[in-house]
Amino acid sequence: MRQAWPALALAASLSGCGGGSPSAPTPTGSIPGVAVPNEGWTHVPEGSAITYRSNPPASGPHYPVWLRYQEYPQPMARGYWVHNLEHGAIVVLYRPDAPADVIRQITEAFRSIPVDPSCGHPRALLTPDPLLPRLTAVVAADFVLQGDTVDARAIRDFAAARRGHGPEDLCDQGTRP
Repeated sequence: MRQAWPALALAASLSGCGGGSPSAPTPTGSIPGVAVPNEGWTHVPEGSAITYRSNPPASGPHYPVWLRYQEYPQPMARGYWVHNLEHGAIVVLYRPDAPADVIRQITEAFRSIPVDPSCGHPRALLTPDPLLPRLTAVVAADFVLQGDTVDARAIRDFAAARRGHGPEDLCDQGTRP
């Protein structure tokens, strides 16, 4: 049986720059998503093959450049957008083979993420990811929200609660198109 968006409410203290592990999850009562083990925040040469323990990754080795905050019609390498997570971003993902209605709904949900008041833009990006185990996912540093259906409110709540908590709180646009 496939699950809809998990309503698990977990939070963790995030570690500082350089990685480490978050502390044990603490129930908060309303924030969607699941805490995942931190895999560090090491830079690796652009184009390097990277293996992550978590799918989708919510931390880990990544390229020294990050993506611009926008919609991408083609899958962008995880090594780029994991760097966005390090900067406190939200990454919205969908499998390219998801039904058209799911892709439309996740795109609309992405477009409904409000502006991050500290940045002046949503500090979020949308990209297909063929490696996802579920049809959709929303990722922040050390947290993942996955599902086979789209709950726009849960995505906005996740973004509001989890955005800006990466080890480097940086609003700058990436240099990778």
